[in-house]
Amino acid sequence: MKKVLFAFATLLIVACGNKVQKPEVAEEDNFINLPDYKLVGIEEPYGSSEGHIYPGEDLEYDIEINHPMKKDSLELLQDYFIRKGKKDFTAINKIIVRAYLKGTIVYGIPYASLNLVDGKKEIIINEEAKEIEVREGLSNEKVQAVADPIVGTYFCNRTHDTYVFKSDKTGLFTIQGGSPSSFTWKRSGNNVTITFDDFSNQKLKYDSKTQRIIEKSESFGSLVFNKK
Repeated sequence: MKKVLFAFATLLIVACGNKVQKPEVAEEDNFINLPDYKLVGIEEPYGSSEGHIYPGEDLEYDIEINHPMKKDSLELLQDYFIRKGKKDFTAINKIIVRAYLKGTIVYGIPYASLNLVDGKKEIIINEEAKEIEVREGLSNEKVQAVADPIVGTYFCNRTHDTYVFKSDKTGLFTIQGGSPSSFTWKRSGNNVTITFDDFSNQKLKYDSKTQRIIEKSESFGSLVFNKK
């Protein structure tokens, strides 16, 4: 009997010593009632060769939501992406989340911008995006036919280079005195990605208010292209 009790006690001690690990919890599960969204784009900050983030660089997320949200729901999304961004980029201090209403990203007008700049949070709601959402009878053909405001010719006074963006998502880049290079382009908010025929990519920034294209060059720094 003593041997049986001793064996039982030994098994109990071993069982208590081998603690069951808790299952890993997904990051989103830590946020109660996180609103539904779809991540449609990420613009990561530029980094130096040592892995540090250049001063002033921002981390940008583009998301799609099904309907307009109240501010408290937008705050939940903002807090979630701030936490996610700081986890992925420990030195980041500027996080921008652009929330587009479903089907309106083609216009480049977000419903809300959820910003974190130098520790200060800000939520800006754009009522113009609601007007786009309620336009009746917009077929896919009509949506595609809407001219993107980026379409046009942009010239850099510093280098005399030229970008041409066409409405069919193609374009031309011409260096002063050189032959034009063809590319295709896509835009998400103020982020523009162009792909040349050799499949190399170039990322640009588009400022709709000033009608400018910003190109970051390793040799010249930031180059400004003004719309003609």
